[in-house]
Amino acid sequence: MSIKLTGRLVVAALLSLTAAGCQGEEAQTPAGDSLSSQEAKVEQQCVEGFNGIKNCATGSAVLARTGKGIAVSGLKDVRADGFSSQFPRSTSWNLQADIGGLGVTKQGFTLAARDGDQVVSALRVGLGEGDRVVLAPTFTGGSTPSAYRVNLYQNGRLMLSQQHPWEYGGVNSEWYNIHIRLTRIDIGFKNHNSTSMFDTIRDGACLWSFRGAPGAFSLDADGKPVSGDYLEIVEEVEDGHYPYTGFSSIDVKASASDFTVLGESTVQGK
Repeated sequence: MSIKLTGRLVVAALLSLTAAGCQGEEAQTPAGDSLSSQEAKVEQQCVEGFNGIKNCATGSAVLARTGKGIAVSGLKDVRADGFSSQFPRSTSWNLQADIGGLGVTKQGFTLAARDGDQVVSALRVGLGEGDRVVLAPTFTGGSTPSAYRVNLYQNGRLMLSQQHPWEYGGVNSEWYNIHIRLTRIDIGFKNHNSTSMFDTIRDGACLWSFRGAPGAFSLDADGKPVSGDYLEIVEEVEDGHYPYTGFSSIDVKASASDFTVLGESTVQGK
């Protein structure tokens, strides 16, 4: 199933994440609770996905193989229902999927990249009033979420680049018109590794990307629409930030009537 969305892109911070440390002796857990946790882990549904990736259902979701790929059903609550893709520590991930029924509850879907238990970056794709589309990224490499920029390309040529500084109020000051035509979801995440001295993206920067047909994305720049086929949201790694060099899973959660994984892949670091 395809989706066609027209609306605004609001870039805002989604999550406030802090690392939790352990200290002192390990707390004793009652045997009954321990057994319950073990049973819950055993009962979690997992299937072997594309390219050796392990997909495990979360919340009320159920995974089933079909002729097209992996169908994910039971997606009622974007906070819990979905699947976790698990793989050897990698530097790049990509997902292609058909998705439908996002407009019923307007909860949309979320993604979170994790290195072990640590969330390194998250992205919410939501629907606002009417046809408004909200993309809300969070980058966790510093004491406060990192600033970022949005780049729009057409056939590999940079068409537009917009800077988004982090604000303590949690909402960025700029609003952008965006027109999105997607026949299917094609989303990527990576930890950037510079290969050239002219590369403007610093090592360890987290990057979310959307790929579509020619002209699939259109941003408003001073009243003039600028179109492209590739949109990326790039973390600005500053001095004192922690540059991530890899991740081991991606959590996908959604509220949708149809969600079928058509393809999924990763690239492992050297």
